[in-house]
Amino acid sequence: MNFLVMEDEEYSFIWETLSELQMVFHPKYSPKGNIDYTSLLTLKNTKKITVMLDRNLLSSLLRLSRDGCLKDEEEMRTVALLMTWMIMNNFPASAGLALKEYATKINDSVEPKRELREFNNIFDYYPSMIWLRLAEGTLSSIPECSLPVDPVITKLEYNEDDEHLLMHIAEMLHVVWLCRRRDLSPVEKMLDFLHWNYKYLLICESTIAYVAMLFTNQLGVRAPKNSGSNDIQKILEGCRNQAWDLNYLSNWSNFHYYEDSMEDIFMFATNDTQLKMIFINTYAAGGVGALIETVFSKKDSQRIFEVINNNQGSKRLRPDFGTHPKKYFHQLIEREKQQVTEKLK
Repeated sequence: MNFLVMEDEEYSFIWETLSELQMVFHPKYSPKGNIDYTSLLTLKNTKKITVMLDRNLLSSLLRLSRDGCLKDEEEMRTVALLMTWMIMNNFPASAGLALKEYATKINDSVEPKRELREFNNIFDYYPSMIWLRLAEGTLSSIPECSLPVDPVITKLEYNEDDEHLLMHIAEMLHVVWLCRRRDLSPVEKMLDFLHWNYKYLLICESTIAYVAMLFTNQLGVRAPKNSGSNDIQKILEGCRNQAWDLNYLSNWSNFHYYEDSMEDIFMFATNDTQLKMIFINTYAAGGVGALIETVFSKKDSQRIFEVINNNQGSKRLRPDFGTHPKKYFHQLIEREKQQVTEKLK
């Protein structure tokens, strides 16, 4: 990677603008997307900081390198801003989960490996200064990347559904079923989901934050796409899409919880409004508990906390996934799918 020469005001522009856009998140160094500049730079001395990209950001970056520009100028400047910030701080970008999302969607592993080559080419092909000038608005386009795009040779099979994703698909099918239950109040839906979740799956804080906001109709929080459809396959597709949003956060959280003993720190980058809301309300001061107290009444919150407290630590009988967890999750998905299908009738 070549050198990036910046004036002081350009350096400040990148840090300040990225924080204003609230694109890069970490529970300790950027819980609301407002990056703790001082702490992060100090952390660089002892840890390797990697930025995980979501699918939308990766797709925008790849289209930009293929076409030389994006139709949405703001989107193009935002991508260039993120690239400049990562390069000037020597923060590597990780596209693994974003490639996996694409692979599971098209059920193919070759095309994502081609995208991986394109992604690697971007860092080899473009001078670092080009991203700064594009972010500032001095440039309105960049050259199309002309490097070969033959698939990267790797044994990784990107199109295999991981266990986190399967759990989230089952969750979203149950959420759709609850959304279609007009006879239930928001707190009753929340309690049903918690009882079901504790019985069948592991608990994911990001999912709890999402359903709490969804069932109380918080602005900007949407049910899984096609949840109002009468076509079960469309509903399943929408559940898979929403499951992937949650899958980014639950996979990322595995790294976060062990990062004190790791050499790497992973930050998460997204420009998706709903994903931002889920992250902020999961990791802001008070966490999910504070969110529940905010969106539910005091009486309803107490009912919810009673269920949570009764399932903490040794009080909870954890579900047994057996020796083949994926088989267990597929069976649960099928049961939830049948339950939604019955509701459609």
